[in-house]
Amino acid sequence: MMDNKLAGRLAAAALVLTLLYFVLWLCGPLFFANAGLWLGLPAWFWLSCVAAPVVLLILLFIWMGGTRG
Repeated sequence: MMDNKLAGRLAAAALVLTLLYFVLWLCGPLFFANAGLWLGLPAWFWLSCVAAPVVLLILLFIWMGGTRG
């Protein structure tokens, strides 16, 4: 069973990571709409649909302690 302190930390971290993902997702079309194409797709696609989830997963991996058990 989880104590309230840990549950609160997990909830806060989930909200922060979700907000960060949303901001990164928005930055693609907002700031890179006129940046041209890369590998046939717009630059904003790469930031919003590829880089934002990858950054989120890396941060989550680091936050959860890497490969420690």
